[in-house]
Amino acid sequence: MNQGPDHSSWDLLPLWQCELPRGGSGSALSHPWGARNRPDWYRRGLLIWPRGGQWRCLDLLLNCPPAWKDLAGAACGRLCLRWWADQAELWVDGERVHHGDLFDTACRWPLPERWWSGSPLQLELRLRSPLHDDGALISSRLELEPIDPADPHDLLGPSRAALRDLGTATGGRPRIHVLGHAHLDLAWLWPVADTWQAAERTFASVCELMERYPELHFAHSTPALQSWLADHRPALFARLREEASRGRFEPINGPWVETDCLLTASASLLRQFQRGQQESQRLFPGVVHNLAWLPDSFGFAAGLPALASACEVRWFCTHKLAWNATNPFPHRLFRWRSRCGAELLALMSAPIGTDADPLAMGRYLQGWRRTTGLDDALWLPGVGDHGGGPTAEMLDQLRLWADREEAPVQCHGTLRRYLGRLEPAASALPVWRDELYLELHRGCATTRPEQKRHNRTLERLLREAELAQVLAGEHAPLDWETLLFQQFHDILPGTSIPEVFEQAESKWRQARRQAALQRDCWLQALLPARSSDQPWWLVQLQAQPAEPLTVRLPAGAWRFEGAPLPSQARSSGGTWVQLPLPAGLQALPLERDHALPGSAAAITNPVVLETNASNWRLANGLVAVEIGADGVQQLWGADGLQQLSGPMQWRRWRDQGEFWDAWDIAADYREHPLPLTWEGTPELVEQGPL
Repeated sequence: MNQGPDHSSWDLLPLWQCELPRGGSGSALSHPWGARNRPDWYRRGLLIWPRGGQWRCLDLLLNCPPAWKDLAGAACGRLCLRWWADQAELWVDGERVHHGDLFDTACRWPLPERWWSGSPLQLELRLRSPLHDDGALISSRLELEPIDPADPHDLLGPSRAALRDLGTATGGRPRIHVLGHAHLDLAWLWPVADTWQAAERTFASVCELMERYPELHFAHSTPALQSWLADHRPALFARLREEASRGRFEPINGPWVETDCLLTASASLLRQFQRGQQESQRLFPGVVHNLAWLPDSFGFAAGLPALASACEVRWFCTHKLAWNATNPFPHRLFRWRSRCGAELLALMSAPIGTDADPLAMGRYLQGWRRTTGLDDALWLPGVGDHGGGPTAEMLDQLRLWADREEAPVQCHGTLRRYLGRLEPAASALPVWRDELYLELHRGCATTRPEQKRHNRTLERLLREAELAQVLAGEHAPLDWETLLFQQFHDILPGTSIPEVFEQAESKWRQARRQAALQRDCWLQALLPARSSDQPWWLVQLQAQPAEPLTVRLPAGAWRFEGAPLPSQARSSGGTWVQLPLPAGLQALPLERDHALPGSAAAITNPVVLETNASNWRLANGLVAVEIGADGVQQLWGADGLQQLSGPMQWRRWRDQGEFWDAWDIAADYREHPLPLTWEGTPELVEQGPL
């Protein structure tokens, strides 16, 4: 039951009205759907409705409480809302006064003066649930703020008391470094084209706010995005460069994009940093670019410090490991060391996409001091994911608390200035000698496999083209940027909407064709001419050890130096051929007869497949396995000894992500088995010596 307003705040959540299932209207909290379908959210007191883009319209006639009328002229009233919805609109007396979405999830709308004089406000809140999750109105409060900074009516008293408790726990008045930030995914729940528009809106908003709030400093990453602004919105980019020269806009770049750091090859990750640093120095020549800002990537390979430090990066910053599902990452400030001894100073930063709530800042600062023993923490106010950055409401709230002795001391400035204050502690920091493994998003390794296949193929083709170019003495540019862009941490892992991958498909294919064409042209210039009916070469561009290699080639019988090569017909077209790769760099001529391959040269361990009514057995002389309705029945090594104490059963479970569909493997997946039926003896598709 709503107890009405207290001295300075009023919980409005129980007062919102909506249409009820049996007709008429009533308290939206009493709608039965939430208690029946989302009891976890219902117990938290949230106002809930179904997913799938469904609208929920809420109404409230808001009168000024009699006890507050004497505060007219001394207080500002703010309607403070927080939601989980992909569209949110606040209407007052028939006029829309605020709108947000799945990323801009809160507002602190100031009530007009007429409300204080007795004019009620007809409020309407229109919320649309996300397609992938149920919607919720998380909180709805009316809060009073003093107009006189001295706060003669003690309107901030409850919050000040809570901050005093935090201050006592942390031992004095600490300092918090405030830096505006806008995390902007290059693609996620929107296509890439929408990103450019969001970037333009974000930077234009920040420039306007810098004129109104001289204390505001703003930082942003992604050289690829900044390069697009320089090429397509030169006037806006000129304003950013001017603010950068004043030290108020700060590029915190590192790699070309906020890349995936697990699925990328070392050569690609090195290119990410080389390209990012090169473009950063071109766009912002007066800035020392020694930062790698990767707040949202899904884990980081152990070799990253070596690659980054080779590009003169000294600091690595992320927040993602705070999302670990089971084991909290133990450090917030540490030295991250690769096997070769290269090191980065690493910061687990404050959350991105935060607001200016003084209690949230105080609690974060308390945890920071407890973990690191240091007094200075970093805070990053600003709407994120789809851009937006800090808002006027956030900056007003920061100003409201700037000089309160119970609140942390605010220090506005650049990230480099903040990190500089941490540098003296570097020698005493703990050392981490492993990958930074994210205990979340484990489903991404197999989500959208075509993206992984395109990435690995283009990585190989570009590397081969680069080596062929060096051997040929050429200097033509290679299209690394397409690869580097598609390695963004919501494209390559497969976590974006389908439109992103549909549009990426043509870019992947075009880049692959171009890289293959460049490689082949340079190799043809190096190799002796051959007859038109025998143009085939086997080229090994890297100094690998000698080993056989099985590849798919066009249909026919293949020979090397007149001897037939082990081969077999491929069921879906072409021929599997085993090639003898000698050690070192090699270019070997191959010959092909268009006739189908006959009995090829025998190889040491031909594959044998035997079937019967219940099981089938696969062996190649080195290992053998028997498989049937119960699963993997037995496994034998070359010595003939059994390796399994019992069958490994076939199992199926419900594939439903715990938080995001196709991102995460639910922790309770073993509690949801699915039926599995053995389909009988398998069909033999192809068989041969390979």
